[in-house]
Amino acid sequence: MREKIRTLVLSSKYWRLVAGVFLFSRISTLLFPFDSDHWIFYYVGRCWLDGDILYLQVWDHKSPLIFAINAGMHAIMGGNIILHRIFLTLIAVLTLWLFYLTAKRVFERIGRSDVTLNARVATLVFAVFGSLSQFTNSGNNTENFGVLALILAVYCYFRWRQSKLWKWLVYSGAAISCLVFLKLNFSILLLPLLIDLWSLHRKNLRRLLFYVGIWVLPTLIQAGVWLSYFIPRNLVREFVIATFSFNGKYLRAGLACNLSGQLVFVAILAAGFLSFLGAYYYLFKNNRSEKLLLRNIGLSALLFSVILGTFYTHYFLVVIPYFCLVFGAYWREVLKSRFLMMLATLGLVLSVGISFKQLYNRFYGDVATEAVNMTTAADYVRAHTSKTDKVIFYGYGATFYRLAGRDSGSRYISASHPLIDEREGFGYDFTGKYIGDLAVSKPKYVIIDQSTIDIYSQNTKITDYFSRRYELESTLPGYEIWKIKD
Repeated sequence: MREKIRTLVLSSKYWRLVAGVFLFSRISTLLFPFDSDHWIFYYVGRCWLDGDILYLQVWDHKSPLIFAINAGMHAIMGGNIILHRIFLTLIAVLTLWLFYLTAKRVFERIGRSDVTLNARVATLVFAVFGSLSQFTNSGNNTENFGVLALILAVYCYFRWRQSKLWKWLVYSGAAISCLVFLKLNFSILLLPLLIDLWSLHRKNLRRLLFYVGIWVLPTLIQAGVWLSYFIPRNLVREFVIATFSFNGKYLRAGLACNLSGQLVFVAILAAGFLSFLGAYYYLFKNNRSEKLLLRNIGLSALLFSVILGTFYTHYFLVVIPYFCLVFGAYWREVLKSRFLMMLATLGLVLSVGISFKQLYNRFYGDVATEAVNMTTAADYVRAHTSKTDKVIFYGYGATFYRLAGRDSGSRYISASHPLIDEREGFGYDFTGKYIGDLAVSKPKYVIIDQSTIDIYSQNTKITDYFSRRYELESTLPGYEIWKIKD
């Protein structure tokens, strides 16, 4: 079997195979349900571009870079979901090609024979797992852009390692700056590069600090850009909360098992990791003889996975390239063992099945029913409001606002943030600010999502406010429409 794989992977048919595998695996992403996190990032980016002040008038717990990207999408493509997904697919294609180039650099660095063969095997595996919808979600989130930034940072670092041209270290630093300002915890995956740089210049501290300075400079520059926006508006604290502080406390809440629904995600992740279990077995078995770089790549991926705190499956897209590199290094050994090969095959089949189950739900399952119900409620609100009227969707996400063509009466577009802050005692007073926003904007309607009200009704301060100032006007499948009292 190994010789058949070798012949196929090194043949002229390989890239057609990769293209076919990529498109097949990405079908569920291309047809991902309309109701997704996609519209959160787009909504914030659109409002920011249209003049709202980020973190003061529109808010989500992400750093500004993802909103800037979505503002650009809005400026160029408007709200056309088809154009968005074509663009996001092109980003994924670029990521896949760059992964192949990076894999070749890594295998050259660790002294593997058959560099091209190993890189192609790893790329084929990445074309599958890096395209499945449980990991990509809708394709528009910090992870999908973060995985591109990570791979670019690694590729440029090894171009610098080979050529010693400073420009490649600057390019790597620029990619790292994007990684940091997409999500700070992605930086854990830079440990293999940092350790490699230290081992290269540990005997010359001055040179080591010089290169680290060049590497870090783009991050400092980008930080200065963001601070130049927030300092004049006296919003540095809000910037720090949304970008770093809230997410740190959210991570601790996850580690304390205070977030619901995590077991399902753990099961989905475990199914996927079966495909890489054999490769990790050999990595640990050969720990003493294996190159430090590959060990650190494998260990940093595990470290990231363990300390992430929450197990939403799309959070793990950024570690899949590292898993694939470990697999590319040990695929021959895995195929030698019938048991490990069966585990890898089982993980592949289960993961593809999970992705296509999501596709099935998109058209025939509960997701399809919920989409019809949300559209009906959005049509009702749009018919009974003007474009300048504010509304409140008391549930998760910004899809309703997109469907209704109306903006939120609060900076917090999801009910989850005030709830988590209130329940976990983060101390940001999101609930007070949420109610304050409503008192000023006076939303004409509050739309209650019945599928999540058991969770969000825990924030009694907000629900009591609704009860005092709104009255039930209409009950639709899955939703209650409450109108402000005269």
